[in-house]
Amino acid sequence: MDSIKITKDMFVVLTYELYDDKLELLEKVDQPVTHIHGEGKKLLPIIENSLDGKIAGEEVEVKVSPNDGFGGYDSSLVINEKLTNVPEEFRKLDETIAFANKSGDTKDFKVTEITDQKIVLDGNHYLAGKSLLYKIKILDVREATQYDREQAQLDFLRSKA
Repeated sequence: MDSIKITKDMFVVLTYELYDDKLELLEKVDQPVTHIHGEGKKLLPIIENSLDGKIAGEEVEVKVSPNDGFGGYDSSLVINEKLTNVPEEFRKLDETIAFANKSGDTKDFKVTEITDQKIVLDGNHYLAGKSLLYKIKILDVREATQYDREQAQLDFLRSKA
């Protein structure tokens, strides 16, 4: 039997490891990740494109620049604030605080530093500005079912909530 190649609308199951440019492990995802190929909802476009034509059992390495990944680091998204201006329940390292603008759009900021008098909040994605290496293992490839499509849509909507 021929192996099924990854093409548009195929259901793909994979795991991956993520490394920085010094080859230090940043993330290891052993719990399989699923996606419907070609929908562009779950994977970075450069990752999705690298999977085209691959089959279950293959391993793929993809180098991702900041521009192809999570963007450059934007220092204007770093806020130094007086500690007394931030409610006490948010004064925890690694706490994520959602701020809303006048239009109601929200942006998450992470507490990255706290001193006696100031708190630093960073609105950058934690991988912004980093060159990355993804090592991907393709576990399964098959035709996507209607159920798969519905679940993928629900996952996408949950991720936007």
